[in-house]
Amino acid sequence: MLVECKYCEAVVDGEILTSYEINSWDEPPSKFSFLKCPKCEAPFVMVQEDFGQGWDKAYRIHPPQDKRVNPTFPEPIRNAYQEALSCFKGKAFTAAVIMCRKTLEGICSVHGVTVKNLGAALKEMKDKGIIENRLFEWAEELRISGNEAAHDLSITIPSQDAKDVIEFTDALLEYVFTFRDKFDEFKKRRASLQAKAKK
Repeated sequence: MLVECKYCEAVVDGEILTSYEINSWDEPPSKFSFLKCPKCEAPFVMVQEDFGQGWDKAYRIHPPQDKRVNPTFPEPIRNAYQEALSCFKGKAFTAAVIMCRKTLEGICSVHGVTVKNLGAALKEMKDKGIIENRLFEWAEELRISGNEAAHDLSITIPSQDAKDVIEFTDALLEYVFTFRDKFDEFKKRRASLQAKAKK
């Protein structure tokens, strides 16, 4: 299994010592593997999940890996955000911020917002109730940072600003594609239970 060894600073073919699969009724099937580096013998713990299309790409949970893109995000969003993370890891901080802006554009597009101007598109997202006021403020700051990074050659984005932009983008993605849906499902379950209790 190919894995990035933190100590060798190289991608190595890790030797699988043992694996364990678990199937839970409320979580996707998961497979945990314990590996060692063939060069320095450092240990790794990897996890894979099956969302209905077979095991996904193995993700290193020990030693901790860089931020992982949620596999449930729509593919174009995953691709754009993964590129932002790759740029950040490669210390291309300005490029990372630009890709976060592109991720924002993707969020709007996936939700049927067709306005070309990103500022207007974000406002429409807020007006439709897809994002709330605080998230709208975050998205606006991401948009402005992305505009500066893309259009002003005199601006170089420092690492801390790029890190913040990455984290705000991640929070926005998790809210829009994960927590909002979970909360809607929670409200439906609550309403169903209350309706049954009244009968």
